[in-house]
Amino acid sequence: MDKQIDIKKILVTGGAGFIGSHVVKILLDRYSVPVRVMHLPRDNMINLEGLDVELFAGDITNADDVKAAVAGCDVVFHLAAVYALWLPDMSVMDKVNVQGTKKLFDECVAQGVTRVIYTSSFARFAGQGMDATCDETSPFALDYSYYSKTKYESHRMAEAYAKNGLDIVIVNPVCPLGPGDYGPTPTGRVVADAFELPVIVGVHTESNYIDVRDCAMGHVLALEKGRSGESYILGNENMAHPDLMKVLQKVVGIRRPVVSVKPGALLPLAHLTEAVAKYITGQPPFMTPVELKISQAGLIADASKAKNELGLPSRPIEETLFDAVQWFVANGYIKNKAICRKFAVPVALNVQ
Repeated sequence: MDKQIDIKKILVTGGAGFIGSHVVKILLDRYSVPVRVMHLPRDNMINLEGLDVELFAGDITNADDVKAAVAGCDVVFHLAAVYALWLPDMSVMDKVNVQGTKKLFDECVAQGVTRVIYTSSFARFAGQGMDATCDETSPFALDYSYYSKTKYESHRMAEAYAKNGLDIVIVNPVCPLGPGDYGPTPTGRVVADAFELPVIVGVHTESNYIDVRDCAMGHVLALEKGRSGESYILGNENMAHPDLMKVLQKVVGIRRPVVSVKPGALLPLAHLTEAVAKYITGQPPFMTPVELKISQAGLIADASKAKNELGLPSRPIEETLFDAVQWFVANGYIKNKAICRKFAVPVALNVQ
């Protein structure tokens, strides 16, 4: 291990989540030390079933919970966050992503934690333009996104704590795909819902994608090889959304017309669905105007720093999509009978 740390116990906040649960699995496989998972009392625990972990139900915004969660831990992975493009109360993201993160960093300082791996987002660097690639030197560009602003503020906070002596390595995941996306995340929903309509809509934008398992390994490699105060974009392949949909079709063996649509053309629909969410359903809309604006800004990324310094792995996108679809089918998220037959999940075939 490049970073020599005498580890007695590891804390993973948000360890029941999509990325966090994969981090937990790698830690259990890689280290013979106890792993404590801090999770919300009502979290879906499906991804931790059968794992030998210490579960700690608590809230990152509660100082007493944070103090108790950190107690006795030498290493802290901080993944707990609210990732959403729309919420009935957007201020929740500030309370969790910024204020909650500050509580955790303060407690890590107070208790002498040896190293913190903080999960930021590549939203800190992305949005440089449809033909421009972001890296760890890019300026913040997504200031119209509430989520992105909270991650930018917490990212800068992490850098400040690092300068003041807390050993923090910052990782910036791109769009994760793969098994275990029980939310599903906005990225996972693109895969899970792709075959709900007879025509697949591919938004004219380009993003960087990474397998969630490679992303999780990047977190652990950051513990072992990362430089304090440095940021590492955890990414793999830049791909236009319509092209991603075409690869997905090959993976599942179902061909549908893929219609490429410019984000601006969907703006009236986005305003309508957001209004319905705000005034009628209270549920996240299918799309939002901010989401489309981000699409127009582009989410192209260069992950060479993480690959060169950390040894970040990168499996083929086809393997990632296959495993994601298999998990979605097995857990009832995809109900297309032809896909269910191919992925041999009898339970899903009973869904009408």
